[in-house]
Amino acid sequence: MTNVQEQDKRKGGRPPTGRVRKLSKSVTVKFSKPSYEALRLRARKANRKLAEYIRESALNGEVVSGHNAETVAIAKNLIGMANNLNQLAKLSHQRGFHETHVYVVDLLRRLKEILGEYRQASPKSKPCGIGRKEDAT
Repeated sequence: MTNVQEQDKRKGGRPPTGRVRKLSKSVTVKFSKPSYEALRLRARKANRKLAEYIRESALNGEVVSGHNAETVAIAKNLIGMANNLNQLAKLSHQRGFHETHVYVVDLLRRLKEILGEYRQASPKSKPCGIGRKEDAT
């Protein structure tokens, strides 16, 4: 046999997968049963295997942030005011509403202002989610 014939014999079969395309790393993710079934249904509708669908969604999907820095600050302010309201309610039960009604009215006025600011600052879209290609039709 000549050298050329030997090289032709070795060239048969599937070509080796490049390093970029080879899937060598894995990630474990747990889903609830309903979420898992929903993913399986979406993968079936997209005519993909479940692993392919999840991989494509993870790499090509877009995570939409639910809150910006301004809305987070407003939410923290609301949490503090809710704590104040609980303390005033407890004090009103102990001493009577006539001693705390001025504080309660002032707190309610401030709460209305902050809720108005929050409504103006919050985005109109869904708070959190992943953009999916099949939903874009």
